[in-house]
Amino acid sequence: MASKNITIALFLTINLVFFGFTMAQAPGPQAPICPRSSTQVQACVNRLTSIVGLNVLPLTQCCFLVAGLAPSVASVCICNALKLSVLDILGITVTLGQVLGSCGVSPPAGFICA
Repeated sequence: MASKNITIALFLTINLVFFGFTMAQAPGPQAPICPRSSTQVQACVNRLTSIVGLNVLPLTQCCFLVAGLAPSVASVCICNALKLSVLDILGITVTLGQVLGSCGVSPPAGFICA
């Protein structure tokens, strides 16, 4: 009887250890989100839609949007603004690199605005 209790205790201990390891795994990396408010993003969208037909990109509102942000977060903010603008609907291509480049920020390698 004592060996049966030891076997059960050993079995339960091993199960607790293995279940503890499986539950203790860290979650995967989270995608960055834009910490700016919707009104700030809308100001950038308004600026993007007002440059139709102009060769110069006066994107000061978008530069204020990404000021002080990490390049990956700044890319997400500008990507959101580009998705909200009517430029996407009209088929006018203003690339993420153009907008970030005019603000002095380089997009992260391999970033795709999807």
